[in-house]
Order: sequence, then structure tokens, then C-alpha cells
Amino acid sequence: MDPSSCGRTPATVSDSKSSRDDRTFRVRGVPITWDTDRLKSFLTEHDNAACPVIKSLAYEIGGRSSTATVTFQTVPLALQKKTWYILLPKADENGPDRYLALSDDFLGITTLYAPSPDDHKVDVIALPGLGGHAFSSFKERGSDYMWLRDALPYDITHNNDDTPIARVMTYGYESRVSQSKSIQNLEDLATSFHTALIALARAPTIKPIILIAHSLGGLIVKQALISLSKSTAEDDTKLVKAVYGIVFFGVPHEGMDTSSLIPLVGDGPNRFLIESISRINSQLLSIQQREFHTALGSNGHSEVFCFYETLESPTAHQDAHGEWTITGPTSVLVTKSSATHCRPWESGPEHICAIARTHFDMVRFKPQDHEYDNARERLDSLAQRAISKRRPARASMQCM
Repeated sequence: MDPSSCGRTPATVSDSKSSRDDRTFRVRGVPITWDTDRLKSFLTEHDNAACPVIKSLAYEIGGRSSTATVTFQTVPLALQKKTWYILLPKADENGPDRYLALSDDFLGITTLYAPSPDDHKVDVIALPGLGGHAFSSFKERGSDYMWLRDALPYDITHNNDDTPIARVMTYGYESRVSQSKSIQNLEDLATSFHTALIALARAPTIKPIILIAHSLGGLIVKQALISLSKSTAEDDTKLVKAVYGIVFFGVPHEGMDTSSLIPLVGDGPNRFLIESISRINSQLLSIQQREFHTALGSNGHSEVFCFYETLESPTAHQDAHGEWTITGPTSVLVTKSSATHCRPWESGPEHICAIARTHFDMVRFKPQDHEYDNARERLDSLAQRAISKRRPARASMQCM
């Protein structure tokens, strides 16, 4: 769970969708011929007081356009509460209208870094937790530093030099707790993630895949992989074979403490989702755990690492004015037993690791963070083994 789910908005306390200027926005639909200077100039033309700072620019899956992340010294009024669409100049007078789309929701897949095609050897995809955000949940509080974008690509490199080799992406999904209108269950969330992955299978060359998942994100990953493993579709078979490694952070394999969340959701449409991940008699998680043991094959076909929290987290609390905040009594939301109860052959210290953080902060790393060092070492070693053991599979070509 993330504090983003409580209070009057679905954003986190530190990343509130107010008029703050330190939010990061995603820019989709950037022409692949544009560099950061061209994009900055174009955005400035449409709001010269905004002072945009382009933090990243990377080709999206399929290579038809690029996606950027950007901050503004002054957030444009058009971005305060909605997506901002900006009509692009036409290269062909008779061509279709094309737009940049700026927003801060980060739903679906966002590419944060893409190496050159020749250097691209592995794909890394990260999922946030319950009530989380695909960008802000991995960002240092009070800063625009985001380790998946600003550190990890430069820490997974060729063995013989410092050339980055990993395309790093995030996957965002709607899972707010407070005031939710969603009836999605775990299977629905997993199906959406499964669908988003299909583009990887249809690329000319399928790279080995490393998945990073926090909290509920890990359960979504497991459910999606179970579905892929049962499917006979060609794309699904390619995907499940491409997944080599998973790094779980505080994933409630045996459920989590949801006692403070049930009063928060009340009789809301998302109550079933919250109850299904409780540590109290969750039949759904028991079945999922059993099926996941064989989803990626037997021992040696893949690797899973589990990180667990060692600090208690504040819980949801309703104040005298009826507002919900994350200021309640502290609790270990996901126990060590639950966070590390994954596959039986990976229960040793080489596959599990403590993080001295709360459940909310265990995927928020600062620059030169010693806790990040532990995660980085495991992710880099996973990537290197994935490359050596999984030669990229070329998509099958049919003669027309």
C-alpha cells in the first residue's frame, strides 16, 4: 500500500495533485526525430513562463514515437487538473493530426530509458503497490530524483565497459483505496498488465525480462505470469519464456495487514480487492501461491529475490473532521514470513534481503543510498545471468 490512497485525492502526501511545482509529468507522442532541446523549445513556445526541464527522452516500444519525463518551474495551468494535448506541426499537409499528451498519471507502460538498439540486451519493468503511482512511488520524497530513471540504467552495463544495456520501464495501474470507483479485482489488474506486455512479444527480437514489483504489484505480476504459463497463444509463450528474474519488494504472498483499510473503503466497490489480499484466510492468495511455483518452470529456469521491510508503517486514521490520513498506529504491514514466502527453493539468505524502511518507503531510494546498493547488485547480477542464459528469441516471420 502507498499513502497515495488516503485523503481527498489519490496522490501521495508528498506527490499531491495540488499546485505544487515539483511534480513530474509524462510527455507522450514526441516525434522520434526530436531531441531534448527541440522538445524543450516546443513546450516553451506554448507556455514561456513554464521553464520546462526535460529529465528523460526515450523511444517507446515499437519505436513510432518517444516519451519524455519533464518538470516545470511553474506548472502550466493546462496541466493543473487534466491532460494537456498540444497539436504538433505537420510534416505532411495531408497527414493526420498528431498531438503531444502531457499528464502526471503514468498509467500503462512508460519507457524511462532506452539504450541504443545495438546495446539493448534486457528489459526491466517496475510496478508500484496498492494505491501507488508508477513514477512517484519510486521517487525520493521532496526531490525529483527517481532511481529507475536516474541510476538503474547506468548500473546495468556491459561487463567490459560502462555502456548501459537495459531498457527501463514502469507500468502504472489504477488502485487508489480512498474514494475509489473501481470494481477491478486482482485478475482484472493482471489481465491489463498481461495485455500491456504483448507489445514486447511482437518486437523483432524479444529480450530477457526482469520484473520489479512492490506490494500489490507483485501479486499482479504473479497472476499475469500464471495466466501466461497456461496460455497456448504464441505471444504468451514467448513472454513467459523471456521472463528470467523478478525482484519483489514487500509483496504479501501470504497477505498483509488490511485492518485499517477496511473502514477506509467501507462498502466501496474496491472492498473485495482489499479483502482478497488480507493476511486472514485469503483463499485467492493460497491458490495463486500454489500455481506460481510452476509458472516459470522448475528450479534453474528463473530467479526470484524477495526484499522485506523491517520498520513499522503508520496506518490509515480518520480524524475528528472525517478526513483519512496515514497517521494511525504503526504496524508491520507485510511480515517477513509473508514477503519471503515465494518459491520453496529460494528461501535462503541469497534470495531474501531486509530493507530498513517502512512498507511505503522501501522502493524510494536516494542518491548514494546504501539500501539501493543491495537492490542494484541483485538487479545487475540478474540481468547479466539473464543475458547469458537467455539468448534473445527472434519473432517468427510468416511469408505472405
